[in-house]
Amino acid sequence: MRNGTLAAFITRNVSIRWYVPVAFVVLGVLLYFFPNDTVKDALGYRGFLLSFLYFSFYWIALASSWNMLTGYAGYFSFGHGAFYGIGAFTAAILITRSGWPYLLTLPIAGLAASLFGLFVGFVVFRMRQLRGELFGLLTLAVSFVVASIAANSDAIDGGQGQNVRPSQLATPEFLGSFSEMMFRVGVVVALATIFASYLIYRSRLGRGLFAIQDDEMVAEGLGVPTFRYKMMAFGLSTFFAGVVGGMHVPQIGFVTVESVFGLNVPLLVILMSLLGGRRHWMGPVIGAFVINTLDTALQRSGGLDAFGLALSGTFINELVIGLLLIVMILFVPGGLYERLERRIIPAFVVGALVAALQGIFVGGRITQQFMVIELFVIALLLIPEKYYAPIGGRFELHLGEKHTRNIPVETT
Repeated sequence: MRNGTLAAFITRNVSIRWYVPVAFVVLGVLLYFFPNDTVKDALGYRGFLLSFLYFSFYWIALASSWNMLTGYAGYFSFGHGAFYGIGAFTAAILITRSGWPYLLTLPIAGLAASLFGLFVGFVVFRMRQLRGELFGLLTLAVSFVVASIAANSDAIDGGQGQNVRPSQLATPEFLGSFSEMMFRVGVVVALATIFASYLIYRSRLGRGLFAIQDDEMVAEGLGVPTFRYKMMAFGLSTFFAGVVGGMHVPQIGFVTVESVFGLNVPLLVILMSLLGGRRHWMGPVIGAFVINTLDTALQRSGGLDAFGLALSGTFINELVIGLLLIVMILFVPGGLYERLERRIIPAFVVGALVAALQGIFVGGRITQQFMVIELFVIALLLIPEKYYAPIGGRFELHLGEKHTRNIPVETT
């Protein structure tokens, strides 16, 4: 790198508010030490809470990585599962066949996914006509091709699957038990992914990506190096997808083509980002936590008998999430964050009040309490502005400027 260190490069190219890195570090330290005996005794939580939080971090990291390209540059990808799967198989093979320690496989998993992503990007981004729905269909086709290669290649899987046992992970003792270890690794990976997304959002790269989304031809005319910026975003996006895939291998246990290359991962990631708002780095974080909470609470609800029909928890889960997304697309197409940043104080008050009332009068599982809080806050956010303004006024919180102007011009 010319003219200085990485820190100097970031200082010149990224507009960072000093308190954001500090907040990430403090939050990371607090979450890292969350699973200890003192906190266990104070909160009385069991392994389920750690599992729920781990899956929240897992989905947050996946959604944030997908958003680095699609949310910022507007290139809608259905192939995120391919890079996630490459990372998962890379880590699983290194652990089972080569005896690598689990933690050392994560950057290699990310690198493998990123290299393949850069190859795909180099081919696709050279073709100007491959944008919009064509780009989406192509990335979906890439997923099917990669899955087929993995299923039919003995060097990768050959349809046998990779059985990763906890005894093979070789993790340091200070990470604690299996559930505590997965929780702590999830914290680090999620915060690293979110922080990378934040840095992109606040950087010249982020402004260039938003210019590409608004009008790529105009951006090129203004001097934005569109090909290079798209390659950088795609490389970072696929790297973190691969890391998350590798991270999740011990949780899967038996890694198969069907378990990591299916459509479940890319579709849920897309829904999470759309729900939270894909034009801001906080959008996927909010959307992933909301959907993971609803999914966990409704799956564990045990179903419902209504109108003579026995409705399973899975059916209710899909129905509620589907209806919520329809309502959001119709009434808040910009996502939850778009409204939340203007109603942060009322949303906090409503959430705290609902939490207090539940704790006093209702109780129940923590995921169900989270779900009720989220639904009340979402109801507040869905109130149209013309009705809300006279009641609640405007309380704004800006975690980064809007990328609508100041398109960067590349200078030499």
